[in-house]
Amino acid sequence: MSQIEKETKWLSSEILPKILRSGRLLENYNESKANTFHVGDIDIDVIGIDEAYMQTFCYRTTINFEYDGKKFQRKMVVKKTHAMSVEDYDSLQFENLFSNEIYFYTEILSEFQKLDDGSFPASKYFYSELKPLSAVAIFENFAEQGWRLTKDRVGLSLEHATLAAASLGKFHGYSYVIKHQDPEKFAKLTSGLKESRYSADEIHPTWALVARMGIQRAATAVAKYQPQVDKEFVQKFQLLLSDYYRYGKQLVVPREPLATLCHGDYLRNNVAYKYNDQEEPQDIMMFDYQTMRVSSPMIDLSLFLSLSLYANVRYPNFEALFDEYCSALHKTYRNLTKDEVPEFLSRSELLKEYVRFLPYSVAIVSYFLLDMVEPLVLTGDEKTYSRPEKDVIKRCLNAGGEIVDREIAHQMKEMLELSQKCGVSIDDGINVNEYAKTKGQ
Repeated sequence: MSQIEKETKWLSSEILPKILRSGRLLENYNESKANTFHVGDIDIDVIGIDEAYMQTFCYRTTINFEYDGKKFQRKMVVKKTHAMSVEDYDSLQFENLFSNEIYFYTEILSEFQKLDDGSFPASKYFYSELKPLSAVAIFENFAEQGWRLTKDRVGLSLEHATLAAASLGKFHGYSYVIKHQDPEKFAKLTSGLKESRYSADEIHPTWALVARMGIQRAATAVAKYQPQVDKEFVQKFQLLLSDYYRYGKQLVVPREPLATLCHGDYLRNNVAYKYNDQEEPQDIMMFDYQTMRVSSPMIDLSLFLSLSLYANVRYPNFEALFDEYCSALHKTYRNLTKDEVPEFLSRSELLKEYVRFLPYSVAIVSYFLLDMVEPLVLTGDEKTYSRPEKDVIKRCLNAGGEIVDREIAHQMKEMLELSQKCGVSIDDGINVNEYAKTKGQ
């Protein structure tokens, strides 16, 4: 039996009846008429690497069914974990990733919609399950509501970036409003989130190798394409990221007063847009909430601007984009609290915080941008985390070519300039001595 046949059978016999009984498939469901439910044709379209970078098995499905003598159709997106060993499942932290996404749709989303009069954009949640070594989440296909991913995998236009910055500012504004108006509610609301990247004792060996090669590539690229960048600064960056996992673990710890609810992986892959007839972006919706966390809001903004834009858009427009973010955050806060924005949320303080998170984002660019520029195509049962070490190293140092190298180098330059402008060292708040001894291991 093929994979598609297995999925069709699984949906028809096991999952759809559960969604029906939950009341999420049909608003007028009545248990007394359950026997009138009959599943018809099911079409499945697997989402590949050409559309999005994912560690999960993901597909769109169009489901036709009958209920109470009437015909219906639902279009959904199914996200599942691949079959894998206990070690891989645990080290990739799939249980926590799926748990966070489920928690957002079942607990957090309604609170945001209360603040937004029900207009906070989100796909409809249908079903989820967490089992030992497997997880599933099913949502409405947001294309049905007019949302779609950008055509470009990276290098978004200024119009796309401006909309994303403003939307993110509003999102963080909602979080601060809840936190400052009702701290107990905020604590309870965020208590169900699980650490999705740094809960394991060690990072998966393949990802550790990818991170090390990325930092090596960054140093090589800046020496070639931005040789004016101070060598001591590059060395500080390398030392800071000498153990990416322990550095990240320190960085994301919630620190008051800036700690708030963050998406955690805010980039092109995880946002969809609506367009007008002239193909101009009009609205934006974030999705894929698996990495939600309470941390600094700059973990979201720095990642989006670093990994979704190229330097030709980000560099000359950085001030305007940062203003767009701050303006949306401040406006949301003032409108909903009727109070002035606290000093720690001022533009100047947020910019300093942005510098503190730039090494984190630039490091991710150094090892992930290549996958957006030159997607890795795997066949059969191949997985990114199980490839031979020599293949991983070769790809990390070469994929994406000059486009990736020039972008990484320019971001190192931007990071140095902003650090100097704000008077904030890129290792501010990080105890490098806790892990620097592991460098080179």
